[in-house]
Amino acid sequence: MGRISFNPRDRSIILRLTVGGINGNTFRDLLAVLDTGASITSIPTKIALDLGYNLSNPEREVEIVTGSGIESRKLITLSKLTAIGETLEDINVICHDLPAKSGVAGLLGLNLLSHFDVNISFSTGIIELHPH
Repeated sequence: MGRISFNPRDRSIILRLTVGGINGNTFRDLLAVLDTGASITSIPTKIALDLGYNLSNPEREVEIVTGSGIESRKLITLSKLTAIGETLEDINVICHDLPAKSGVAGLLGLNLLSHFDVNISFSTGIIELHPH
């Protein structure tokens, strides 16, 4: 079971993601916001490139809805992704660069959360992931 604490008075739930490189031996940490409105997790393009992922030949491109309309983003499969104390292998993410003023580099979306029963307690400030 994965478990982290958060401040329930904050406007967003910000957490750390650890992204695994193409070879599974290199890793990068980034801050992400938990976004139940995002169907897929996103990471910055630069981190994907730094970790050895080939964005010139992505698995496919997907359309996402943003504040400025519908945009196309590259979809890749990460070797590993760790969030809230749980690690998944071979998980799809999109490469999407959030504005610097957002204060986070990525979004933790439903494609990771759907692997678990998720408990978010605002009274205790605890998020728990329980494998199905």
